[in-house]
Amino acid sequence: MTQESPYQHLRKIATSAPSDLAIWKSGQFALPIALFEVSKRRLSDKFKRIKAGGSPDDDGEIGGKWASAASHLTEWAFRYGDQAEEGREPTEQDAVAAVNLAEKWKALDIALNAGKADRAKISQPKRGFWVDPFNDPRMEVLDILLEGVDTLAEPNLTVGPDLSPAITHLNSICVSGPDESAAVPKWVVGLFVQHSKNQLRAQRWEIPGSTDIGGMTLDEVIPLFGTLRGISHVSWEVFIRSPSLTMANPTFQRSDLAQMIARYNPDCDKIERFLELFIYRGQNGRSPLSAPLIEWNGLLIVTPHLLHDSLTERLVLRGASADPATSGKLGIALGDLCSRWAVRLRDIPGVEVREEVKISDAGNKKLGDLDIVVLDRSKMQGLIVEAKWPVDARTLNDARKQEDAIDKGRLQIERLQAQMGSDVKVRFPPGWPNFHDVQWKWIVGTARFLDSRRIKSTVPSTSLRLVESLLPVNSLQEFFDALENLTLPREGEDFRLGWEKVRIGQHLIHVRTIRIMKPRPAGPPLGRRRADGWT
Repeated sequence: MTQESPYQHLRKIATSAPSDLAIWKSGQFALPIALFEVSKRRLSDKFKRIKAGGSPDDDGEIGGKWASAASHLTEWAFRYGDQAEEGREPTEQDAVAAVNLAEKWKALDIALNAGKADRAKISQPKRGFWVDPFNDPRMEVLDILLEGVDTLAEPNLTVGPDLSPAITHLNSICVSGPDESAAVPKWVVGLFVQHSKNQLRAQRWEIPGSTDIGGMTLDEVIPLFGTLRGISHVSWEVFIRSPSLTMANPTFQRSDLAQMIARYNPDCDKIERFLELFIYRGQNGRSPLSAPLIEWNGLLIVTPHLLHDSLTERLVLRGASADPATSGKLGIALGDLCSRWAVRLRDIPGVEVREEVKISDAGNKKLGDLDIVVLDRSKMQGLIVEAKWPVDARTLNDARKQEDAIDKGRLQIERLQAQMGSDVKVRFPPGWPNFHDVQWKWIVGTARFLDSRRIKSTVPSTSLRLVESLLPVNSLQEFFDALENLTLPREGEDFRLGWEKVRIGQHLIHVRTIRIMKPRPAGPPLGRRRADGWT
């Protein structure tokens, strides 16, 4: 009989640990009580940070942490719970156990994702499981630092209306009993909704407003999503002042929520389509992180934990890409963003840049195209970029999709390289040299994802975000040198490797961790933020 591998054992734990939670015996009450516990924990984290002198804003690491926990609990509730049954009354102990598991789930998630793709050494000595990814930690740290330099350092947008009258009113009222929401007047909700709508309108979206997002345009989605965010924000502000189950994660009849959204968007006729686009029912291929409206026991749960993310564009695009019927149109819009590579590389002195250069065989049969071609005629050297622009990763599964896109790009390059015989026609502009007279460098280019895997492919990959950090340069050769001799973070000086130990049931799981030792850079130079059109 074949002995069970450590990875197979972990897969069994990944099923049994959440399925055995006692909270699922509470039927329809299980998920609301679990999310209520998440709200209390997030509020506790917020107060601890304020007490330590930190920012009162909890949309960053705190919000991300509890968004992940809420997402896991929601997925488990649909998989292992039964919302059709009343079940027994849940206990606080049941909720605490469920949230404890969701909070620790990242360690097991890392192990499962790495083990599935054979990207980690997973061993099981007497002291539990040990998960050591094969990835290059230097590249992981570099990606983390670059993320902090731009995405997490975006300027806070100052928009109206002023929320101080609404905050003052919330501070003055004493909310208690079952009718908490009735104590919040419509004008307060209206201020929060309009403020959130204006925030989303003011942020810079990478894709055009006319892009099809599942049967409606991005311009149509933004105000409706802003309305949801505003409603969620009000409930969270009330919960902070007077914690209650009702205001922690408010629930609505679908028709009532539609009417409430329509109140603030009277000219919109696509509210039902909007709701359908972002409702989570436990369907395959969807995640609560991209479908934040939870349909549970005939009601829609509007939880601030799934609507917190400041990177709303990523959430919206993930939601649209999950629908095969509309993801093709979104893919075209994302593909158009690849032209940013050409825009940036044109800044290199002495180069000529072309996009979508066609390749055909001797019989004029199309073999493919070269996404971005950069030529330095004086040195007879050039760069070819196979550009990929998938939606930014939010989860480990999303990161795998980025890696899959890079692998696809490498295969495309290898196929084209194999076909580049002397009889192949490369449709260069008039006056350009013969393709075979130029020394070419090929790379796969993403938007913001650095591939930290240790691979054997001869085709390198990089991200436009990293490339932008290397600019300006004086020549194409200097650019090549900067890529080739990249200064990577150093273990022991910039970061330290360690082990995180978590207990799941009777099992100990140790996962390799990275601790950043130096403060992250404050942000990119003025004029080079994402809000300014940089990557």
